[in-house]
Amino acid sequence: MFYDLGIIPTLILIVLFLFIGSALGFVATFRSRRLEARVEQLEGALMQLRAAAGTAMPPAAEEQRPEPEQVQQPEPVAEDVPKAVPEEEPAPEPTVIATPRPSLEERLGARWTVWVGGLALVLGGIFLVRYSMEAGLLTPSARVLAGALLALALVGAGEYLRRRPQSEETNGRPYIPGVLTLAGTTTAFASIYAAHALYGLIGPSIAFILLALTALLTLAASVVHGRTVASYGLLASYIVPFLVSSREPAVWPLVFYGLAVSASAYGVARLRLWRWLAIAAAIGSVFWGHVVAYAADGAWDAGALAFYDLAAFAMAAFVFVVSLYPRDAETVAEKQDWLAAGILFLQGILILYLLQESQFNGAALAVLLVVAAAMMMIASEWPVAAATAISSFLLMGLAYLSWEVPLSPRDLTMDISATERMTAAFANPSAALFPNTGMMLAALGGGLGFWGAWRSAGRWALAAAGVATPLAMLAIAYFRLAPFETSIVFGGMSLVLAILFLAALSFLDKRLDGEAPHREAVLAAYAIGTVGAIAGAMTILLGDGWLPVGLSLLTAGIIRICGKWKLRALPPVALAVAALTGYVIWHNPTIVQPQLLGSHPIFNALLYGYGVPALSFAWCAWTLARRDHERGRVQQTFEAIAVFAGMLTFSVLIHHAMNGGNLYGNPDTLAEWSLQTLVFLSGSLAIRQINLRAESRVLEAAVNILGFLGLVTVGFIHLFALNPLFTGERIGQNVFFNVLLLAYLIPAIILGVTAIRTRGGPRSLYSRVAGWLSVALTFAWLSLQVRAVFHRPYLDQGITDYPEFYTYSVVWLVFGIALLLIGLYLNSRSLRLASSAFVLAAVAKVFLLDMAGLDGIWRALSFLGLGGALIGIGLLYQKLLRPSARPDQGQEGIPS
Repeated sequence: MFYDLGIIPTLILIVLFLFIGSALGFVATFRSRRLEARVEQLEGALMQLRAAAGTAMPPAAEEQRPEPEQVQQPEPVAEDVPKAVPEEEPAPEPTVIATPRPSLEERLGARWTVWVGGLALVLGGIFLVRYSMEAGLLTPSARVLAGALLALALVGAGEYLRRRPQSEETNGRPYIPGVLTLAGTTTAFASIYAAHALYGLIGPSIAFILLALTALLTLAASVVHGRTVASYGLLASYIVPFLVSSREPAVWPLVFYGLAVSASAYGVARLRLWRWLAIAAAIGSVFWGHVVAYAADGAWDAGALAFYDLAAFAMAAFVFVVSLYPRDAETVAEKQDWLAAGILFLQGILILYLLQESQFNGAALAVLLVVAAAMMMIASEWPVAAATAISSFLLMGLAYLSWEVPLSPRDLTMDISATERMTAAFANPSAALFPNTGMMLAALGGGLGFWGAWRSAGRWALAAAGVATPLAMLAIAYFRLAPFETSIVFGGMSLVLAILFLAALSFLDKRLDGEAPHREAVLAAYAIGTVGAIAGAMTILLGDGWLPVGLSLLTAGIIRICGKWKLRALPPVALAVAALTGYVIWHNPTIVQPQLLGSHPIFNALLYGYGVPALSFAWCAWTLARRDHERGRVQQTFEAIAVFAGMLTFSVLIHHAMNGGNLYGNPDTLAEWSLQTLVFLSGSLAIRQINLRAESRVLEAAVNILGFLGLVTVGFIHLFALNPLFTGERIGQNVFFNVLLLAYLIPAIILGVTAIRTRGGPRSLYSRVAGWLSVALTFAWLSLQVRAVFHRPYLDQGITDYPEFYTYSVVWLVFGIALLLIGLYLNSRSLRLASSAFVLAAVAKVFLLDMAGLDGIWRALSFLGLGGALIGIGLLYQKLLRPSARPDQGQEGIPS
């Protein structure tokens, strides 16, 4: 285990441990000395003040217990002041003598030399033993005896100097007696351990007794020598075995040695009330547990490891909880001691090594159950350490998760790939003992958690651990025995857990007083546990397509339960389940297996897989808004999720239908994008109508986003990117009911209605853009429809003849006149200007194109029709827009 280190690595190891490990002790020492010096200065100033006032400083006993008549006497008046101090002269101010900073000479001569000398003595004692070994100068007994005599000499010198007057450490100067005592005790450690481990001169029992006595004496000496000796003594106790040791040490002496050092450090820390020393001892105890685990090999060594784990945990529990806080399960803790919970968890985690070493036999599992139960009982009886229940849950979860997985130090150092061995072991736990152990741990954590939630003031952590432990054990067992399989056994156990949690929730709701501390947290924990168990049962039992449905309905159920139990934690839990629903859909967008989805449009698994969650989330948002009479964050989040889920449902159904059942196909046709655009525009219009009563900022944002998406797809994709005149896409054989109707006319109507409804309001820019796009889409539809009358189903094929060329002029002119009439009806100057633009386009076409492109009767009809239309427009303007009429009051909204 331990190896003979060279001189350079040895020095590096010593300096590293001594410098870093004792930093906390140095800080505490320096601070205490500064405080003592400050107290002396204040006492001197007080003495000077009393002397100036002509009064002597009374004895301490008289200050603490004044005579009764002295207490009843009135305070002296000004004339009672002694005449030694003239009234016109103020009393002299007390002078505080500042302590000068030490010079470089003082630092080198009085401080650093002492520390370096002490380190040299420690190394000298250790290397004396090493040299005698290498050179063979002395027999083993003589080597040990020489080390012991050197240790006694150093300790005696330290004690002699301590008894001399003015030997105390002042102004931050090193305490020489403490340094000598430290060197002596370190040498004693080395000698005793070498006598047992290297030479076999003493047995394990004697070695344990001597090492324990040395550790006790070292830490006992720190009571009189101060923090420096305590910190150095503790670190030296753990470092010495690494410097002078055998290659195959016995495990039991290591156990007794570590426990002796920990017990000594804890005792001194308790005696002097040094919390830093207790923390350092706990860290050292955990470190030594790893050392013992590395050295353990076999069942007998596993027993030693079990003994160490139990003893170390018991000492830590006593020092950090039992001895500090009174046992009172009904007292509410003002502040939680998370440090104690963390230290107990670190002590308990050493049991994982025991489980590995003993191959998860009954004795090791018994140790795990004892420690886990002790943590739960500590959390219940000492509410100030209630967080220890969380430590118990983590310990049991890690232990169960590591079942038969090779994680011991010896396994991790094997040549075979640790990853491969872990993967193989993780997938094949013992079928017989593994589930039984899980049920045992679940019963322990759940039962003690429920008891503590009912009886203890630390019920918040106990309830959390009591809920989390059974769920974690069930989840670990499922994913290790039947991962991602439909299992009636595990699904039924999850439902049983849900029933038990719900029963506990009802019981505690009735039994706990309304003013009981952490009552709401307890109820929320069991409510969340119920939800988690039901979600787990759904995950295990429901087949393809039904899991998102079940989870979304569970979300609605949680919101419904909120009406009975006013628990603030339930709405966020509902949001978490909604997020889980989204993850399930994202993980499998086809809801069922792709080959089972089929190509039948609309009525397939997508309809209920996406539609039911959308309806459930919308119901949740509506219920929360009606119940709370205000729109909080959770309610608004559900509104946003419901809008997104609803739009996603329509989009997915359209994509599936337009791609022949291939949900992963590319949306690259105008027909599909036309339907998607209709979803955006109609959804924006419908949500706007709903929001007229709801007045929700979320819905208002959804209106804007959907409207913006609709405008972008119309303006870019419909008019340019996927225009069938450019792409040659098939529009269909019907002259009217074809793709052009979906892509241009219907979006134009929706945008026109939107522009009319929103004109003159706060969204005037959106209204104007929608109006202009409505006019552009209508014009595009008329032009493309003329093309479709003569060339369908492909608009990019065929030659434009005289009738088609003439029809364009007629259609454009009629469209311009229609816009003029609509503009006059709506009193919109923008529409009238737009009509003028299309009329001018028709005029330009007739004079520039028709004159050259048409011949015969078609040219004549073109000019006759244009002339008649223009005269009619002039008469209309003369009649309706005479100069005597009132000025135009048109509105900028349709379109602008």
